[in-house]
Parts: sequence; structure tokens; C-alpha cells
Amino acid sequence: MPDHEAECEADMPDPIPAPKGETRKARLQERRGATSLWRLVERALEQEIRAGTWAPGNRLPTEFELAARFDVHRNTVRHALSSLRKRNLLRIEQGRGAFVKERVVRHHIGPTSRLSAAIRDIYRAGERRILGFSRVRAEEDLGRDLRLDSSHFARKVDTITVVDGLAVAVASSYFPLPRFEGIEQVIVETGSFTEAWRRYGVNTYKRYETRISAIALSKADAEWLGLPPRQPILLVTNINVDVSGTPIVVSRMRVAPRHMELVVTFE
Repeated sequence: MPDHEAECEADMPDPIPAPKGETRKARLQERRGATSLWRLVERALEQEIRAGTWAPGNRLPTEFELAARFDVHRNTVRHALSSLRKRNLLRIEQGRGAFVKERVVRHHIGPTSRLSAAIRDIYRAGERRILGFSRVRAEEDLGRDLRLDSSHFARKVDTITVVDGLAVAVASSYFPLPRFEGIEQVIVETGSFTEAWRRYGVNTYKRYETRISAIALSKADAEWLGLPPRQPILLVTNINVDVSGTPIVVSRMRVAPRHMELVVTFE
């Protein structure tokens, strides 16, 4: 069956890709024999993605705009975008367009695993930022996880993890009081939960439990993560304990699935 990418007559001028933001029509850089046009469009867009012209999470121009830029039929562009999607370079959202696929952080969940270490291991530029902190009562599920009754309180520290400029997770961490009174200031000072625990005499800890479930994304979290509100999102609840088995933190992390992959290994 003939296809639109077969527009490759020898007498057609060689197309040249245009820089981002250029308004004039541009043609593909080269034509090699009977190379299909959609492959040339694919190659040009791939080069731009790998060069950083289109960063992870960026939306590409519309099919109509790309067709005008490369001076080809829209079906040719659609074929090129489909191939890039199959090769995991793009994700296509119905009604919204084509986006450069985000680089996924693979977070291994284990007794002592930490997200910050996972980011360093893959040589990504990541950081955890403090969003705020408050004092909350240890009621219901929180009290059960911290092994405190409702008359006790916990220090809540809200953070966001940013990797390569993209928000990949937001988390609320609860530290039992009065044991860790003032820990939020130490976390701000050191930038590390582990170092903050050391200041309170906790030199060794381990993961006691991890629960993974799905929840609806809140409006506040949607704004931080840049996602539509109310869509399903992963909730990862971690409980860390000291050497005596006493909980030192309960962390509730909301993960953007397009940015992070959770890996559980059984040995």
C-alpha cells in the first residue's frame, strides 16, 4: 500500500531542519536514495532530542506545525512520531500532543535504600527541597505506624524531590515527638535525614515496612508535580526503625509514575 513517506522523488530539493523557534519552512538535512521521508523526519527530531533542543517533558510542536516545518504530509509526521514513541523517546497523550519521554529514576526498595542514593548512582542532578513543616497529632494510621497513642505529636516535614529540574516525588515525613524535637532545623541545616538522625544519637537504622498503594492526586500535589489533579498516583509509605525496632520516621511519598520506577528485589 503506498504511503506518504514515499515522497522522495530525486528532483525534490534537499530539506534542512530549522532551529527551534524559526518560523520559515525547513526541509530535511539530507535525502539518501529512497530513504522514507518519515525516517528522515524521525532522524531530525531524534537528533534534536538527544542534543537537548527538546528537554524531557517538553511538548513538541503539533503535527500540523511539524508538517509545515518539514514540508511533508501530516501522516508522514505521525509515522515518525509513532516510531519515536515505540523507541521510548516520546510519549503521546491523546488530545495533548507528543512529549519528550522523561528519564525514569529506578528506585530500589530495600532495608536501607534511599532515593537520594538512587539518584547519585545514575549520575543525575537531584535534590530534596523543604516545602514546609508542622506539628501534627499522631492519630489513627499515623499513630499506629509510629506506635504512639493519639495524645502524642509528630513533626511533619514536607519535601519535594527534583531530578534534572523535574519534580519526581513529594513526601511527608513524620518524626515522633518529643524524641526528635527540632529535627526540622537540623534537616534544613544539613540537607540530610541521615545526618539529622545522627545528631539525635541514631547512627544505624533500617526499613521496617514499605506499603505501595494508589491514591487520587491532591490539588496541592498536582501543582508541585505538574500533573492533572485527581488522577491515580502511587503512594509509598515507608517506616524506618532504629536498632531497638522503635520507629524513627513514617514517610508517605507520592510518586509521579512517569518519572520514577519502583523496584522490589527478592533475594
